[in-house]
Amino acid sequence: MPTITFEADGAALEGFLVPWDSEIFGFAVAQISRLELSDRADPNGILHDFDAWCVGQGVRLVSCRLDHTRLRESMALEEVGFRFVEMVHEPRLDLIDRVAAPRRVIQIAEAVEDDLAAIEEIAYSAFTTGRFLLDWRLPPELSRRRYAAWVRNSFNDPGHSVLKATVDEELVGFFIVETRPDGSVYWHLTAIAPRWQGKGLGMSLWRTMLLRHRADDATSVSTTISGHNPPALNLYARLGFKFGAAQMTFHRLTP
Repeated sequence: MPTITFEADGAALEGFLVPWDSEIFGFAVAQISRLELSDRADPNGILHDFDAWCVGQGVRLVSCRLDHTRLRESMALEEVGFRFVEMVHEPRLDLIDRVAAPRRVIQIAEAVEDDLAAIEEIAYSAFTTGRFLLDWRLPPELSRRRYAAWVRNSFNDPGHSVLKATVDEELVGFFIVETRPDGSVYWHLTAIAPRWQGKGLGMSLWRTMLLRHRADDATSVSTTISGHNPPALNLYARLGFKFGAAQMTFHRLTP
């Protein structure tokens, strides 16, 4: 997707339109992918230019993620109407060979077209801590539809794999996985079906996935988790994932 860049007075900003969110939300959505301010930077120029670009594109929602130490940048965003929504963490596991065997037998397989409706239903109903759900200014239905569409878009993306998890042929969850050129694996979206949540399935399912990646000679596994999801944070910690620097998420919503 095309990226717009603004640089002036020791400040730099890059952003782009997010077509999949724009389609679901019914209005233009943009994302700031880079915001850097030097010690003597004046951010007003680039933020004014970016604001003018948003107006020209009809953008009503802008999101931005910053390293938790980028306070200068976060304050500049707040000055022009951005609001903090959540903190996210990026756990990473490098030593996949140390994964213990799962207690429950769970089958993992590539999803096929006939699986998508059921997987989309899980995606629609399983999540409670996504940033669009946490932002009370947005209708929850939009976020749920976004997760369901994520499954379909990933299934049609040759760079992603949608993997289904079953127990006795019943669908219990799914993973959206990207294997990168360096051999690392990134989990874009993971979920357990609501009726299977709270039954001790998570540890076995995540271990099963890690063992699958180990068999494929993956060098590492990483993902992104909301700070509002303590059960998931605890699960990844128990699995041996290491947590790097957290990131702050900001939204600006134009009425």
